[in-house]
Amino acid sequence: MYWFSPLTRSILFSLSEPQSKATAHAWPRHVMGRIAVGTLAVGLLAVTGVHSSRPATPEANRELRAHGKSATETTSTSITTTVCPIRAPNASPHPLPLSKRREFSVQTAVPCYALFFFAHYQSPHIILYTVDDMGWNDMGYTSTDLPEGTPYMSKLARQGIKLTHYYSQPSCTPSRVTMMTGKYIHKNGFQNYELQVSDSIGLPLSNKIMPEHLSELGYSTLMLGKWNIGHCNSKYLPHERGFDHFIGYMCPGHGYSDHTCGMGSEVLDMMEGWAISDATTGEKTYKWATGKQYKGTYDTLLYRDEAVNSIMKHAKANVAASGDANSVPLFLWSAQHGIHGEWDSGPEPPEDLLTADNKAYLKVLEKRMSGDTTTSTEKKFFKMRKITASVLMSIDNGLKSVVETLETNGMLANSVIFVHSDNGGDTVYTKGHPGNNYPMRSEKFSYMEGGIRVPAFVFAPSLIATDKVGTSFHGLMHHVDLLPTFYGLGGGDTAALATSDDYDGMDMWAAITGETTGLRTELVLNLPRSRTWKVGETQTQEGVALRVGNYKLLLNHVVDSWFSPNAGADHHGAYSMMSSICKYSFYTLDENAGNCVYTNFLFDLSSDPHERTNLWDDAEYDSVRTALISRAEDLCAAQPNDYGSIVYEYWAKPPLDPTRSFVGNDYYAVPWECDTIA
Repeated sequence: MYWFSPLTRSILFSLSEPQSKATAHAWPRHVMGRIAVGTLAVGLLAVTGVHSSRPATPEANRELRAHGKSATETTSTSITTTVCPIRAPNASPHPLPLSKRREFSVQTAVPCYALFFFAHYQSPHIILYTVDDMGWNDMGYTSTDLPEGTPYMSKLARQGIKLTHYYSQPSCTPSRVTMMTGKYIHKNGFQNYELQVSDSIGLPLSNKIMPEHLSELGYSTLMLGKWNIGHCNSKYLPHERGFDHFIGYMCPGHGYSDHTCGMGSEVLDMMEGWAISDATTGEKTYKWATGKQYKGTYDTLLYRDEAVNSIMKHAKANVAASGDANSVPLFLWSAQHGIHGEWDSGPEPPEDLLTADNKAYLKVLEKRMSGDTTTSTEKKFFKMRKITASVLMSIDNGLKSVVETLETNGMLANSVIFVHSDNGGDTVYTKGHPGNNYPMRSEKFSYMEGGIRVPAFVFAPSLIATDKVGTSFHGLMHHVDLLPTFYGLGGGDTAALATSDDYDGMDMWAAITGETTGLRTELVLNLPRSRTWKVGETQTQEGVALRVGNYKLLLNHVVDSWFSPNAGADHHGAYSMMSSICKYSFYTLDENAGNCVYTNFLFDLSSDPHERTNLWDDAEYDSVRTALISRAEDLCAAQPNDYGSIVYEYWAKPPLDPTRSFVGNDYYAVPWECDTIA
């Protein structure tokens, strides 16, 4: 707790909304420190007339421009009114919404200048760095077999806060839907749906997604990498859903350099899109083009270079307009291709994406394997893990380049960098380089911990208190929490957001940074499509995955094991894991393999984090089981829309053949203007 002089306290209370002294301690500690330091300068500022020309927040600029003023003009000592952009004590850790910031007269102008100069909250740049299919045992700081696979991420995590109970959906499309919408997956009908290149389905347009919200807060928005939530109609594309610019791909995976969509398809997959605003009217026009000019470029390198160039351009434009590289905040979603491996060609990165230390470590891994002369699955696994390590290193170095560019351009101190995986690792090394979720149970596509509990951390140099650096947040967090957390960091009213469109996400920043305790007590991971579902009804992928407190319920879930290449009673190789023995058909039982067994599970994750003891038939837990089933049935009945059945209907329709559109665009995956889901 910072000590405040009487003068500091008087300024603090005179410029804030009316409140009791009991709420004063609710200000974030890093803001309190700035206010205290700023107050020391009040006398000097009052005598000398020194003032700040630092521009206000984007939303303040818009309000001021409406009155014919710029933010810089309002800092003159001759003004009579302006907006004092400080935080409200009970709005920790975010700034007060613009509509609630108090105006002040010339009598209070000088104290506010001091606060504005020293404690002014600028919306931070937000970098969301998503690694594809990175399992619990793939991140360096949690890995037992590749601890030097991500040296830079491990370093950033030590300088930030690790999120030890961060949860995802079990595969690519559902994870991205929850990230972008802030809603649980059943609310959009994408339970377990993995969108393919010819699918006439996309994320319903009724959703206002993350970049649209951040754009309204004044952010410039850029997306690089994997989209995978709809491309059959141009309205589904990233640049028509809030991103100013986009370079990336649509399929679940593709060749790292040849960009051929995987799973046996010959379609090429790389696209670029732009949202262009008219300088006079503000109206937007949209255009896209195939990414054929990028063919042959290792895509991690492409995304790195585009991120670096875009950050430099952003800083340069800000400096030219206002003298401050941070005057307009940037939101970058870098959705990496790596370490996705299933049928993706050419994963080994080019030499210049690896450091000398990386190459030395790869030689250590090679030497470790050279003594094994057997043809065992263990040997095959470790050979493929060397490829996984090299892909991880390229992603790691790409992030390093992004962070260094932010620092060089004066933006890092005002940045929040959030690194996570989209879902658990894919352990099937017979189809590509494998992930590893040890000691968690199961893998990608599963609602057991190996499929959904993933590595994550946040690094924010000026927004994490010194005593929190290097700590861990052990509370529950899910993909749905990203939207409100980023929205709050950007100055948005998260309370209004929570009630505006049935969002499930929570603003977790205060909890992550230790200013409050963990907020989340429930995770709704999977529900059947039907609102009238009752326990006992079974169909492939029509199960329940629900966590309430420490208890986790899985109904009609595939039986799976603890992956390890080492033989053992309860550890299994790739051929016996779920994704090998279960043939997926999302809506029917027709393709269910005979040795793929479904059953029900109940786990107490507080005492059994690796899900070794199924409590389903334990009489001692009858009341827990009954309560969780009742909760699942209530959630099904309360579904706010019929997207579950709507998405199914679109899936079941005779598919529109996109071939003509593909052939007409050099056989690249492009929109064929399917019907959209409203």
